[in-house]
Amino acid sequence: MRVAGLCLVCCALLFVVRQAQGGAWLYPAGKGQLITTMGFARAHNAYDASGRIVSTQPYRKLEARASLEHGLTDWLTLVSEGDAMSFRGAPVPYDVIELLIAEAKAGLPLYAPPLQAVTYEGLGLGAAGARLRLLEAGDYVLSVEGRLRAASPQARRFLDMRGPVQVDARLLMGRSFSLFGFSGFLDGQLGFRSQGQNGNEIRVDLTAGLRPFESLLLLAQSFTAVAPGAGATTALSQQKFQLSAVYDVSSSFSVQLGGVAAPAGANAPVERGLITAVWWRY
Repeated sequence: MRVAGLCLVCCALLFVVRQAQGGAWLYPAGKGQLITTMGFARAHNAYDASGRIVSTQPYRKLEARASLEHGLTDWLTLVSEGDAMSFRGAPVPYDVIELLIAEAKAGLPLYAPPLQAVTYEGLGLGAAGARLRLLEAGDYVLSVEGRLRAASPQARRFLDMRGPVQVDARLLMGRSFSLFGFSGFLDGQLGFRSQGQNGNEIRVDLTAGLRPFESLLLLAQSFTAVAPGAGATTALSQQKFQLSAVYDVSSSFSVQLGGVAAPAGANAPVERGLITAVWWRY
């Protein structure tokens, strides 16, 4: 119970996870894609420092994000993103307050979570960077990407950010394939992100996409953050799985619907949620 407020205020990690945009692939010069995403999430429990599920203050969160990728040249793609959020946390339940009082009387170390409801409405994350192609051979592509991420002190309480500016650098590898006549792709990303809530993080993002029909793309994604220097019993900071379907309305527009869950973590919420998105290619 003593980690309830900490998990709610400091580790309500950004819900709208990175979409399967260009992945390791780049856009031709003058071409690109804009994805606008709306995500809703809620949590009633959290993972403590040992990765065990504990009761915490429930919350619900609504986020809107715009992500843009634009091909500056055939070997360099500019990337940017920005979002806004609405966060509503419930006050500490009365039984939790009673437990805190009992712990204080027993002489136990006391962490006092916020007793009032925690709310926030406003801008969230802003980021900009570029992706550079290193190699393309047959069905394989290898690239690198770097981004600078920034957020206000108020917004950082609800994001995976400890400092005002965050560096995200990663190595990306993609492979196209055909399975029983269906086209698909695999995308893997190994990255480093500075100043997360649990310290500097190693990021591992995996995406598998398959087109059972020409106009339908099925996506299975895993997003893992590991903080080796966090000092917790488990170094796993957060893991999320996302399943979604993307339907091509036309050659330029697609719509996406999916669900996301956090099956593991440390000092992080046990989130469940839904996402919807509109993709525009130009």
